[in-house]
Amino acid sequence: MMMPTTISIEDADLGTASIRRELIRLVEAFAVVSEVTLRTGHAEALDHLLQTHPTVFLLLARDEQGRAVGYALCQKTISSFEGAPSVNLHDIYLEESLRGQGVGRRMIARVEEMARAMGCRKITLEVDRENTGAQRLYRALGFADGSSDRDGDGCWFWRKMIADD
Repeated sequence: MMMPTTISIEDADLGTASIRRELIRLVEAFAVVSEVTLRTGHAEALDHLLQTHPTVFLLLARDEQGRAVGYALCQKTISSFEGAPSVNLHDIYLEESLRGQGVGRRMIARVEEMARAMGCRKITLEVDRENTGAQRLYRALGFADGSSDRDGDGCWFWRKMIADD
C-alpha cells in the first residue's frame, strides 16, 4: 500500500518569476488532460497577465520535495446581486496521482478562508459536466449547481469566443 504524500498548500507570490513559471507548467499540464489546445504565445501572455492583473491570487500545492503539484487560481470580483465582493475559483488542478487524498478539499478550504477574510459573500466556479468526481467534491463542500441557485432564476455558464485578428 502506497503512503500518501505530504502536500503543503501555500499562498503564492505572483510577483516571483519562478512561481509564475511553475503555474504555467501546471496550466499546460491541465490543458493536456482537459484536451485544450493553448494558443501560440500562451505562456508569455499568461505570464504578463499574472504580473499585472489587479485581483488575481494563487495557491500552490507542493510535494515533500517542494515541487508544485497543483494550483488554485482565483480572482476577487463582485456580486451585483449580493452587493458584495466574491471570489471566482477560476481553475483548480492537482496532478492525478495525488487526487483523492484530501488536497483539493484543503485547497478549497483555504480559498474559502481567504474569501471570508476579504469580506466576500460567495465563491463561484465552473465545472465540466462530465467531471463527476469534481462535482461530488464541490457538493460535499457546500457548492450547488448554479442552474438552480437563488442568485437569480438560475443560470448556465455561457461563453462566446472571440478570434484573434
